[in-house]
Amino acid sequence: MPEMTTLTMTEQSDAAAHSRLEARRRAFLDAASAAFLEKGYANTTLGDIIARSGGSRQTLYALFGGKQGLFEAIVARRNTEAFSPLRAGGRLDRPPEEVLVEIGTHFLRSVLAPDAIGLYRLVVAEGPTMPALSERFWELGPGRTITVLGGYFAEQKRRGVLDLADPDLAARQFQGILLGSYHMECLLGVRETPAPEEIERFVKAAVARFLDGSKGSK
Repeated sequence: MPEMTTLTMTEQSDAAAHSRLEARRRAFLDAASAAFLEKGYANTTLGDIIARSGGSRQTLYALFGGKQGLFEAIVARRNTEAFSPLRAGGRLDRPPEEVLVEIGTHFLRSVLAPDAIGLYRLVVAEGPTMPALSERFWELGPGRTITVLGGYFAEQKRRGVLDLADPDLAARQFQGILLGSYHMECLLGVRETPAPEEIERFVKAAVARFLDGSKGSK
């Protein structure tokens, strides 16, 4: 019995430590995101991020390895949030028109959010002098989007649900349809972020257009 109590206490301690570490990780990411958008990637120092987050340099290095690791984690986190509906259980057994509307709506809301637009502007501005930054942004952001969508389309093709000659090309086309003119308008600052109901209406029309002629035999 004492051993079981000790084990339980150890597990509780480990869980608490993990929770604290996750909270610290989120604080670093939030601080880095705010600093990058305010000062630019090149002009932001680790000291800026540490001062905003209240963490330590040692913990920052342990979690991310440095400034580039922080940037990559920010982009990866946003991509994970954008495609959370695609990881929901049972998505492959549901009609594509339902799944794609959910995915598209969540994705468009995510990429049109002010901080996402700010991050995109940052990469465009600093990419010419920091090509590695652009490459990682592409791999973890738009490139990852195409990979995730391509995997979904490939499986639906295999099942005979969708008739797609090239799932990867279809993923690129679907991503392009979703972005439409909204993304460019928001990047240029000529319009505000569309209202949720406007995004949903647009995505439903985009999915209907995309799936027109793409249904399989099932």
